[in-house]
Amino acid sequence: MDPASDRLAFPRLTASEIDAIRPFAQVQDCPDGCRLFKAGDAEIDFFIVLEGSLDILNPSDNNSVIVTHSPGEFAGDIDLLTRRPVIVTCIAKGKSQLLRVPGNKVRDLLNRIPHLGDKLLVAFQSRRQMLADTGKIGFKIIGPSVCKDTTLVREFLYKNFVPFTYFDTATDKGKEQLQSVGNPKKTPAIVRGDGNVMLNPCLRDLAKSAGIWRDCPPNEIDLAIIGAGPAGIAAAVYAASEGLHTVVLDKLGPGGQAGGSSKIENFIGFPSGLSGTDLATRGVLQMLKFGALLSAPVAVDRIDLAKSNGDPHLLHLDCGDTLRAGVVLLATGVTWRRLDAKNMDRFENQGIYYACTSVEAEMHEGQDVAVVGGGNSAGQAAMFLAERCARTVHIIIRRELGDSMSNYLADRIGSTPNIKIHSNTEVREIFGDRRIKEIEVENTADKSREKIPLAGLFVFIGAEPRLDWLPESIQRDKLGYILTGVEAENSGKWPLKDRCPCPLETTAPRILAAGDVRSGSTKRVGFAVGDGSLAVTCTHRLRTLRN
Repeated sequence: MDPASDRLAFPRLTASEIDAIRPFAQVQDCPDGCRLFKAGDAEIDFFIVLEGSLDILNPSDNNSVIVTHSPGEFAGDIDLLTRRPVIVTCIAKGKSQLLRVPGNKVRDLLNRIPHLGDKLLVAFQSRRQMLADTGKIGFKIIGPSVCKDTTLVREFLYKNFVPFTYFDTATDKGKEQLQSVGNPKKTPAIVRGDGNVMLNPCLRDLAKSAGIWRDCPPNEIDLAIIGAGPAGIAAAVYAASEGLHTVVLDKLGPGGQAGGSSKIENFIGFPSGLSGTDLATRGVLQMLKFGALLSAPVAVDRIDLAKSNGDPHLLHLDCGDTLRAGVVLLATGVTWRRLDAKNMDRFENQGIYYACTSVEAEMHEGQDVAVVGGGNSAGQAAMFLAERCARTVHIIIRRELGDSMSNYLADRIGSTPNIKIHSNTEVREIFGDRRIKEIEVENTADKSREKIPLAGLFVFIGAEPRLDWLPESIQRDKLGYILTGVEAENSGKWPLKDRCPCPLETTAPRILAAGDVRSGSTKRVGFAVGDGSLAVTCTHRLRTLRN
């Protein structure tokens, strides 16, 4: 274990910090072997060791000891905030005395003692990452790597911070694992911590099993945010911190398009960069700390707009419930465009990807891959693959490298020996049987063609909004992005004469749009976060006008 990571994940509380916790807690004496919680328990309490020690056990690895907490240390990770079922078991080692903070008081503890809250949040996040890195905890996913259902399950669990171990059924270990669950014909097979097996479940059933999903969100709230990308999460953090009853809805999980990025380097405050998943994790912990709710997987089937200023908007959810919201923020982001290449449909999510995280990258260890696109997302994906796993990374770009990519990134790519750049080139055809074997590309300048052997294709070729489910009264520009503020007012479709729209307000009063889905926005993480914070300013103003 890295000593620096060890200090972050397992800090020792000072005497003054423990004294600050006491008003929230009660003292509990535990005999040797006393179980404080077991894997699968939800909404557990927070335990600090005063005397004795606590063993944290991994039920997925024969109850091996992960760590032993001594006096001044504490048990728990991010599930203390998510309130999901825990993935480890905690047992007293020897006669022990503990401080026990009820789980429903943990958020108050974090907010009322900020310096202590910071230490705990860093520890929670570090512990979860260390557990995930062991590869021996949480669910087991058994299925073929080129199966779109396997890819979807892995992506869903990864986005929602659920540790899992993946076994490719094309490998000997994968075949052994499949045999251990009876060689089912239907895959992926998901083995839960209690040993029960699920065969290719729908996302809602998988979410219920993992404790991600329990019920539809509350029926009436101040701010409903549709989309858990950077704009939506930022809005939730600011709104909840200012006392607004806030719910974030997402059909897959937190992160949005940014969540598929291997590295974000141009977001202020992170000079070494961070992955889209790290950004999403930190943001979600912040919003949960302040009391916002995250509900996934859930989609909004339609919105019934309020008939008067005093009425709420009605969001009809695919979980069968209706949400009443005073203000709605559309932060749905955009979707990567698909390649216009022959046989594209055949390999969708079976070797063709629209994200580049460790989930996708680990399937192509030692193989040749290609990245299609010339923006920063494509560039970061190419660097991530070249440094982490791929033998050769081909960049397929319609123009020249650097035309739409940050200079620092283009320079880095140009000096990476296992990246090959194909400028003025487009993909025309994809070949393979069950897996991609090669692609045919065309040089658009001289019309020459060549075939490139590879195993995976990562596509980042621009994006577009998908908003067919929105009411027609919410106006879009010619590219389909939502008009807001002055543009909404100048469209001739703004319905009110007694006031102008807020900067992020659409042509439907009290319906806001932020981030990439908004017309005229700059498609960068920093701008999306700024939009999210501005949305809360608009929400306060609109609630005042409504009341």
